[in-house]
Amino acid sequence: MMESFMKDVKQSGYIHRPLPLRKEHSLEEEQSRQSVLEERLLYKAGQLFTGMLEWKHRGVGELGCTPGGLAVLGSPTRMPHWPEGAPADGDYVNFGTAWMAASFQGENWDQYNRITVELLPDFPGVPNAYVMISFRNEGVIPIPDIYHREGVHGVNLNNGEWNTVHLNIEALPRDAITELSISYFLNGKERVTGDRMSLQIRLVKLESVTGHEVSKGWLPKPGEFIYSHSGYHRSGSKTALAVQLPENAYQLRDVNTGGVVYSGATEKLNSSLGSFDVMDFSAFNTQGRYYLQSGETVSGAFTIGDAEEVWHDSIWKSLNFIFCERCGYPVPGIHGSCHADVIAKHEDTVISFNGGWHDAGDVSQQLIQTAEVTFALFEMAEKVKLRNEDLYLRLLEEGEWGLDFMLKTRFGDGYRATSAGITRWTDGRIGNMDDAEARVHKQAYVNFYCAGMEAYMHRQLMEQPSISAHLLRIAQEDFQYALEQFEQHGFDEKPIFWEHTYQTSESLYMATASWAASMLYEATGNTRYADKAAEFIAYVLECQEQEGIRLDEGTILAGFFYRHPDKRVVQHFNHQAREHLYLMALAAVHKTQPSHPDAEKWLEAIRLYGAYVKSLAVYTLPYPMLASGVYHTEEHLDERSFGYQHLLTDHRATEDYIEQLKNGVKLNDSYYLKRFPVWFSFKGNNAIIMSAGKAASIAGLYLNDRKLLDIAEGQLHWIVGKNPFGQSLMYGEGYRYAQQYAVLGGEMTGEIPVGVQTFGNEDEPYWPQFNNATYKEVWTGNAGKWLSIVADLYEMDFKNKAFRWEG
Repeated sequence: MMESFMKDVKQSGYIHRPLPLRKEHSLEEEQSRQSVLEERLLYKAGQLFTGMLEWKHRGVGELGCTPGGLAVLGSPTRMPHWPEGAPADGDYVNFGTAWMAASFQGENWDQYNRITVELLPDFPGVPNAYVMISFRNEGVIPIPDIYHREGVHGVNLNNGEWNTVHLNIEALPRDAITELSISYFLNGKERVTGDRMSLQIRLVKLESVTGHEVSKGWLPKPGEFIYSHSGYHRSGSKTALAVQLPENAYQLRDVNTGGVVYSGATEKLNSSLGSFDVMDFSAFNTQGRYYLQSGETVSGAFTIGDAEEVWHDSIWKSLNFIFCERCGYPVPGIHGSCHADVIAKHEDTVISFNGGWHDAGDVSQQLIQTAEVTFALFEMAEKVKLRNEDLYLRLLEEGEWGLDFMLKTRFGDGYRATSAGITRWTDGRIGNMDDAEARVHKQAYVNFYCAGMEAYMHRQLMEQPSISAHLLRIAQEDFQYALEQFEQHGFDEKPIFWEHTYQTSESLYMATASWAASMLYEATGNTRYADKAAEFIAYVLECQEQEGIRLDEGTILAGFFYRHPDKRVVQHFNHQAREHLYLMALAAVHKTQPSHPDAEKWLEAIRLYGAYVKSLAVYTLPYPMLASGVYHTEEHLDERSFGYQHLLTDHRATEDYIEQLKNGVKLNDSYYLKRFPVWFSFKGNNAIIMSAGKAASIAGLYLNDRKLLDIAEGQLHWIVGKNPFGQSLMYGEGYRYAQQYAVLGGEMTGEIPVGVQTFGNEDEPYWPQFNNATYKEVWTGNAGKWLSIVADLYEMDFKNKAFRWEG
């Protein structure tokens, strides 16, 4: 299998063209084979029948009919003005939406679990033919919800041909349907885009099909294996699970021979999540490709081996996704050298704010997101440098692309161009109405964070002395800018609302600043930085729960962090996530100052956090996903921090906060544990669990604790199939991966979405096929977090092998 995949890598020029999508293992391919038990025709072009849908137009463009009776929605590809109500400067808007909608009189569709639509997009030169199918339900549960996330499904179509779209609607509230609509965005003109676009529709039908899909809850489809599609570390925990297996015996079989290499009996696990059949084959540790079998139930093939054998392909795939998200670069088959007319102005200068990578499926741009991905690429490159030269050089090249953007957007006086809300293609001509303007400011937190990354990358580029020396010089400058700004404004200087650092707490701020100081101390040996690192980390320790809270069951829970030393509000992440920065700071300050009087306190803080992570892991067994953490019952009363943590909410959020807590696990009268975060409009937990996983891997490496490394690796297992839905959330890795919200660029091998969400105020996983932001939106930062964890798994193997060699 690796040989076949590496053939794709080589044919792509080692990721200088996108990897093929390999749709044969996708959920959509599986859907196409489902048997239809019952159907109801709603619309067929050219035919008249009772109850036929009558399409009506709204929004941009016009609705007509072809000579053959096909309904056709048409519009320009770009309008000469922004939509009504849009910001005057065009910040984060496209050119409107073209709709065709059909009304119903509160129909009950509960007997059907799928809708099938046949569509033909004619979008000349548009990078991705993206169409939305939307529903309105006015029954017990209204759809759309108050945040307009539910009831909208985005589809990436093949342009210029008929597409059959199957949508599983089992999780859709549909007891009183009042509208079905088909629409598309006007996302602007890219370099080769035509002037007009149109969409034809020829069929809509409701269906009842076999192949029930699990969309919500902890229990998977009966009789199917839930396992890591990529595989398992030979020295780690290796488990799979199922419900209602026909037999309690299972076998692990060799892919090449079919022979049984290990057999066992399932163990029944009854927990608050349900009753599961667990297969534990941790005792087997021979490298190879295997599959599980129990009676007639058979899993897909997966690898058992060291980190390099299990996760090697996923590194290339993550790299492919990152490459495909390049901004300002012609990505073959996706887009040209885009967004040259997104500009940043400072004093008398203007730069094109293109470069680095698009933030997500909406092609917006965030400096910190690009910087973090750059850091992860260098981190991964460092780990493979002596093992795989081709991969090392390609990671380094991609990292240098991101570094170029970091340098480009730095004005040299503490000001940086930091973000732009785009969500459209632009024509590259500076001065007309489709341009966008980037945000520019001098902000201490951003400079602290960039200074640390610059100091780290300085060490990785010693073979390029000029750039290495420059990085060290500007790291020192940026740290000084940050220090001066912080001394003047303190924590009150916040980035603007849409920036990814907006949620940063005081404790995370100090952790970031301490880590940056440690990076500079390690690079320069200047004790001034050592003193600052120790000063800043002392604040962080004041924010850690070290004494512990007593739970109703009598145990003590400690090790987590609060946003502030007053310990009123626990540090949470519900969208963006940087929990790992606490551990990066603690490990760095202890590593660089092991003889400091507070060194034992720093080490104990790492131990406490490691114990906390182990406690969290218990609450989601038998799944590897880490629980979100502990919440105080009165956090919502702290209006200031609540507003920073939760975006685009209204007065209902404070009421919903209490309900969400009560759906978690009560720990005592003051604290609850939540498996998923408290969240509202912005949902999806991949960044959250991978950030916590990275924190666990840092602690595991520093304490030489295999259990913590297992927990870190478990977050990857969850993403590649060991979840209740049996789906890999990384497109092209494993099996049953589905389309995602890659609205402007289209599907990309290696893409990872924001992540699994919850329905309403519930605290259980919810993963409908419906493809919408934020939960299904592809997110470049998640690829960086993936690489960062894998880098630590490689490091642990290297340490263990070195230990064996020395022994």
